[in-house]
Amino acid sequence: MIGLRARRFAVPLMLAALLGGCAAPGTSPVTQPPVVPSDPVPFPSGRPKPSASAVTCPPEGVRLGVGEGDAAMGLRVLSITLVNCGSRTYRLNGYPAVRCLDELRAALKVRVLHGVKQIVGTDLPWDGPPEPVVLRPGQSAGTGVAWRNTYDDIRKPPVTVRFLDIAPVAGRPSQVVGPEGGLDLGSTGRIAVSAWRLIPDPGATASPPASPVPGASASDPVESPGPLP
Repeated sequence: MIGLRARRFAVPLMLAALLGGCAAPGTSPVTQPPVVPSDPVPFPSGRPKPSASAVTCPPEGVRLGVGEGDAAMGLRVLSITLVNCGSRTYRLNGYPAVRCLDELRAALKVRVLHGVKQIVGTDLPWDGPPEPVVLRPGQSAGTGVAWRNTYDDIRKPPVTVRFLDIAPVAGRPSQVVGPEGGLDLGSTGRIAVSAWRLIPDPGATASPPASPVPGASASDPVESPGPLP
């Protein structure tokens, strides 16, 4: 199992083995043998870009930013960072609530899965069950968004997500972020998100990574609702 280690914004995450593309039900997928790259594909890194509405700290006291994505063999992974920019402790426990939007910011019919194993195909050290996250002012948490760029159903046009409307957890105020280049979902119609994890403070001594829980099941997929009001 690949351990955690810090990248630029200190998310100590590394991707392990990758599987081939996902096929839509009732179609004939493009046959490709599973590929295990010689070098592990790192979890996306790069300085997170704040959302357009986050010039100052939002009333909720947290600010969302999107990092640079990484791609390998049709697999895409993007990092999302949440910073406690307020003056109070902020608590998380679960998955972000995500809606996929088009260029007009209307919601797309995209399934949002909890747990990226359903996309990646293997257990990852950073993709375990939700755990309580307590953010003091200035601290950050991170989540990963994974999808595959597979197009094997000519009955449907390929889908590109231009914006993500993200709430830290369901029921809390959301912010819209615009990943560079968007999310190219092909005909898969789904993405997956990991649970929030604390990003260690820069310079802090990291404790040994906890082993992922074998066979941990992700929650049932949810579907993005209708257009934004």
